[in-house]
Amino acid sequence: MKLRDSSPKGVVIGGGIQGFRKRMGSKLSLFIFFVVVIALIMIGPVLPPGLMSLVLEMMILSIFAMGYDILLGYTDQCSLGHSLFFGVGAYGIVLSILHLNAGFWLALLIALALSFAFAFLEGLISVRLSEAYFVIITAIFFSIFFLLAQSMTWLTGGDDGLSVEIPPVSLGFATFSIYNSLVNFYLVLFFFIATYIILSRIISAPLGRVFISIRENEERAKFLGYNVYRYKLMAFILSGVFAGLSGALYAIRLRYGNADFFSFTWSVNPIVWSLLGGMGTIIGPCIGVIIMCLFQYYVSAWWSQYLVIVGVLIIIILRLSPKGIVGYIKSKRKEALGGEG
Repeated sequence: MKLRDSSPKGVVIGGGIQGFRKRMGSKLSLFIFFVVVIALIMIGPVLPPGLMSLVLEMMILSIFAMGYDILLGYTDQCSLGHSLFFGVGAYGIVLSILHLNAGFWLALLIALALSFAFAFLEGLISVRLSEAYFVIITAIFFSIFFLLAQSMTWLTGGDDGLSVEIPPVSLGFATFSIYNSLVNFYLVLFFFIATYIILSRIISAPLGRVFISIRENEERAKFLGYNVYRYKLMAFILSGVFAGLSGALYAIRLRYGNADFFSFTWSVNPIVWSLLGGMGTIIGPCIGVIIMCLFQYYVSAWWSQYLVIVGVLIIIILRLSPKGIVGYIKSKRKEALGGEG
């Protein structure tokens, strides 16, 4: 399932005007991101409960979206089964607290370790496959675990789910209750910022350039001596771990986990976010998350079939720019600068 043109292109950012524009574009994205972060830090205490809940959901799902962009946007692997890692992260933290009496950080670490293990094991099998078979095998994996989560009610609670009392967050010098909405808000904001910084650093590092090389022309990357399988597996694991982190934070927010976290909806969502916002940009899928959450929060109140509007919106955006909203903005910026950048 190829979503990108695979014609040969350079990987290393060049010098001159083109390199300058790319560097300036990167700095602009970073500037915008931190302006948003500062705004969130400042408005957190004054947000009404309903709006705070919406912003929390946006940040948590943006972590999922940014991680998925490493897979789809930078190595051109379209997984239809990332709900598996989202669900593993959610249940990892819930079950660790319920059955192991784990503290907050230990439970979160267990959730991330489980997400890593599941992503590693699935990646060993799926990453070797060609595009269409990769999509199919990832869908099979999530389907198996979705059915298991529904049937193993003694462990997962099935569709009824499991409620959990989240332990306090200890920072050494102080302990904070997660039931304090501001503590929850700033905790999620911390992970949101950390995810963006980590993934941005990876993409700007040599590892990221290899990812881009694989995306643009896999055969050329092999010819240059890169172990494509190993790098694609790394991208798959990275993506799975951040999906697990998102799932864990989502379960913390709800104080609850259920089999629906493994469902098809959670596998399709990151693809929709990427198509809307723009693949291969890190920040683009976050824009897709914001759009979807706003539609769900506001439009669904007066029309339950709001996804029809989302579908039409995706068609319009892809018609204007196959690279999504961020791609459209970048193309207009290039035109304004008088050439490619």
